[in-house]
Amino acid sequence: MTKTDKDTAKLAVRLDEFLDAIDVGDTKLARFIVKKAVKKYPRHGLSFAMQGLAAVYIDNNHSDGYLYLKKAISKGYGAAFIYFNFGLCAEKSGFITESLEAFYESIERASPEELDAYGPARERLLLIQETLPEHVTLKQYFADAKEFEKGVSLLENQSFSDAIPCFIKVTQSQPEHVQSYGNLGICQMYLGEHQLAKRAFYQALAIDPDYELAETNLQRLKALEKGEITSLPDITVVDFYGDREQESVNPAREVNQALSQAMSEEQFESLDEAQAFVDSFMQEHNDSPREDLLGLTPTQARELLTTPFEAPALLTRDFKRVSQLMAVPLYWLAINLLGALGPDGIKCTAAGNLPRDLCRTIFEKYQQEIDSGISLLTINKEEDFAHLHVARCILALAGLIRKHGGYWKPLNAAWQLYERIQQGDQNAVTELYETLFTTYITDFNLAYLAGDEENCAFYQSSIGFSLYILYQLGDSWRHSRDYQQLFERTFPDEKKPVIEIPGVELPSEYILRFWLDLAWQVGLIEKRQSSEGGALSKDIRATSLFAELITWHLPKVKLL
Repeated sequence: MTKTDKDTAKLAVRLDEFLDAIDVGDTKLARFIVKKAVKKYPRHGLSFAMQGLAAVYIDNNHSDGYLYLKKAISKGYGAAFIYFNFGLCAEKSGFITESLEAFYESIERASPEELDAYGPARERLLLIQETLPEHVTLKQYFADAKEFEKGVSLLENQSFSDAIPCFIKVTQSQPEHVQSYGNLGICQMYLGEHQLAKRAFYQALAIDPDYELAETNLQRLKALEKGEITSLPDITVVDFYGDREQESVNPAREVNQALSQAMSEEQFESLDEAQAFVDSFMQEHNDSPREDLLGLTPTQARELLTTPFEAPALLTRDFKRVSQLMAVPLYWLAINLLGALGPDGIKCTAAGNLPRDLCRTIFEKYQQEIDSGISLLTINKEEDFAHLHVARCILALAGLIRKHGGYWKPLNAAWQLYERIQQGDQNAVTELYETLFTTYITDFNLAYLAGDEENCAFYQSSIGFSLYILYQLGDSWRHSRDYQQLFERTFPDEKKPVIEIPGVELPSEYILRFWLDLAWQVGLIEKRQSSEGGALSKDIRATSLFAELITWHLPKVKLL
């Protein structure tokens, strides 16, 4: 036996004597034991442990307890009760991540007989666990919390470039972690990367439309761009857990309270048994359809809002099944524009746009073959034919065309793709449509022409939820206001139209931007003049392409 082992054995006896003295309330004896241990073994982990326990149980000094017990653990003394007391001290000192990690270690190291003594640790961990997405373990949560706190520290020190990777890393394991998107946007905003900052704020608001930090900073950024303010104010950030406290006022607290009540009525023999109970309770909650989510469960709604096309249990997408693409406005415009440009391209205007005569020629053909109801007073520039302008922007975003040397021209690969399409290659047809579809819904800014960035970004990011409404209603013609009504049932939305004309019903921003622009342009809906309302009042229904492209694995429910 080494000297260290002998010292540890002797100190273990002193620790037992110390704990016995504490149990009988003999604080004088307890202090004496600690004093002698520290004098003889000043750097030993057990000496630090006793000093920490004395600070807690005799002096009620959790700050000192935190420091001594942390030192004890770093020296290799990590008994379950030391981790548990360290967790309590860390919690009272405001070090939440360390507190939860310590509680986790105390449960992991405890014997079955000791588990009941660590009830507070178990309860805290279970409450955290039930708020996490299914794919996030407690260990991953702790790792993310450390990464997040590192990012916050860098952000507060204005090391914005160094902080960005920290927040991105958290979103990679927790795509729904709204605070990371909020702080990521702040970093990008103060670096002058305004478009990236807006995207981060919009991602945060797509996850939580009531997330005040993202909303506030988004408005600041808009005010800065408009010249309403000349500089950004002091930085405001949130910590990893702060918003979890605030969430207590929303429906999540109701779930927590119900869980706590249910647990109080049960007796558990082990942590595994308690965890199984929580898992079962939360599974039942998350698998229960809710009226305010239009018959979806909370889990399904979250997936449709965050990763709709990566949720095969809800829907699958197959571009190879689509047909009749020349009836799809965006695809038609792309094909006709590529053909008009030719392999050598066409000289652009001084403003860098497509020439007026080309725009007029394509418009006349578009009016005949795609949308006979469209009418424009005049076309003097590319932007006057907004649909063509959007198509050109999407082709450029997708890397299919570029402006070079005063010419708009297809890239070689894009022209080869066009030629394959002309030769009847169905794979090329599918490839082009998939590129256009994906670029439109993910990369193109729907607010580019509309100007209403805040709402448009949310409409665009909630595509999965809106298409779920189309799946439920789209078999027959329905007035567009029905879609507005259902969208509002889950996401309170302003019905205010783009412009207001007394006595005339006009489409709301949501209907105009998402349905009559995006969904129609990519061929998911058809529209017609409604018998109700004015000239801009529309009925819509799903196209056959919608059914070909997307297969839903959810039941039909009666929504209206």
